[in-house]
Amino acid sequence: MTLTNKEKMIISISNAITLYSQKLQEDTLPQNQSVIDFILKTIPESSRSELSMELIDDVFSFISNSYMELS
Repeated sequence: MTLTNKEKMIISISNAITLYSQKLQEDTLPQNQSVIDFILKTIPESSRSELSMELIDDVFSFISNSYMELS
C-alpha cells in the first residue's frame, strides 16, 4: 500500500511538531519561532501541495488530545 500525498503531509507535520517540542525542551530554538514557522521551514516546498493551515490545526489538535489521553 502506498501512502497518499495527504497522508505523507500529515506524517511530515506530525514529525515537525514533535521535533519542535524536543527543540523547545532543549532550549535550542531561535527566539520567537512559532510552531507554524518551524513547520513551514521543515517541510520542503516541493512537498507542500497538501499543506494548509486547516491540516496543521487538525494534526496539532489530534496530537494534543492524544497526548492528554495517554497521560
